Amino acid sequence: MGDGMNTTSLTWEIARAGGFMAYGLLSASVVIGLVVSLKWRSPRWSRYITTELHRFVTLLALVFTAIHTVMVAIDPFIQFSLPEVLVPFVSHYRTLWIAMGIVSSYFLVAIYLSERVRRFVGYEWWRRFHELSFGAFALALVHGIASGSDTKTPWATAIYGGSVAIVAALVLVRAFPPTRERSHPIPAAIMIAALAVGGLWAWSGPLQPGWNVIANDGHGSGGTAPVAAAASTDPALPSATPTATPGPAQPFADTISGQLLQADDGSFQLTATLASSHDRLTLRFPSGDAGRLAIRGATVRLVAPDGDACTGSIAAARGNELSASCQGATSGSLWNLSLSLTSDASGFIEGSIEAQPQ
Repeated sequence: MGDGMNTTSLTWEIARAGGFMAYGLLSASVVIGLVVSLKWRSPRWSRYITTELHRFVTLLALVFTAIHTVMVAIDPFIQFSLPEVLVPFVSHYRTLWIAMGIVSSYFLVAIYLSERVRRFVGYEWWRRFHELSFGAFALALVHGIASGSDTKTPWATAIYGGSVAIVAALVLVRAFPPTRERSHPIPAAIMIAALAVGGLWAWSGPLQPGWNVIANDGHGSGGTAPVAAAASTDPALPSATPTATPGPAQPFADTISGQLLQADDGSFQLTATLASSHDRLTLRFPSGDAGRLAIRGATVRLVAPDGDACTGSIAAARGNELSASCQGATSGSLWNLSLSLTSDASGFIEGSIEAQPQ
């Protein structure tokens, strides 16, 4: 579904590419550092060359981190302010996970600058300080998995899984060297436990439907207004509905599931149900180039069980994430909708929806 609806802005595409490049280069820097510590070298590839390569790769990681940060800051979809991309825990969007990315970038800056003070602090302290690279790697990994829009794609999963596997293997070799050097079982045990916890978290969280609602920490995915009501899939709890809630309109979030079908005229229609409120969501997409879904002219309709409806249009798509607006037929309330959708080969759709009153 992501390919068919992908009309992402240039800034977001650059931000995505910059983020993955930064993560890949950071992973490479950690791997090279481990290779240096293991003293693996050949007569044709001296330690000096490996060390200089390590510094250069770290510098490139910083460059692409800066590109990623700038593009995210100027991208119009999330509307980050400058402090939100520079100060941890200030972001209105996915506060914890964005903070991890910011802290990781600062660790990377500190690691690179440590080369300038090595002669003043001595090798032993420099080596200990350099171990921050593992923290930078772990934080960048969690940041990418938890806040990236490509996490569930096979290629992104392969990048994350492959980098973790390589780093983990080298750490184990470092902990249990084949030579007579002293083993380090405690760091190895800590790493294995962290991998187990991290794998369980990724499988039960970011890789599952509905993560978009959980990851936002109770905040909306667009604009700066916070969502006051947390998402809930428990039918026993009340769920706000944009057209049926009495009094002032209240933000809400829910999970959805449905089916995407193609009509005889080539258009596509998604019919889905909200888990808590049982509202019916209908999205209609004109047929675009090569039979793909088109965003221009796409419509949204959200109907409550009592028949009240909120109708409008889809404004933009970014990968599997959609932004839309609609107006209630009875109340006249205007709503901003954010949807995160995934599909299988049969066209079965599941994901999440968040709504904020304008």
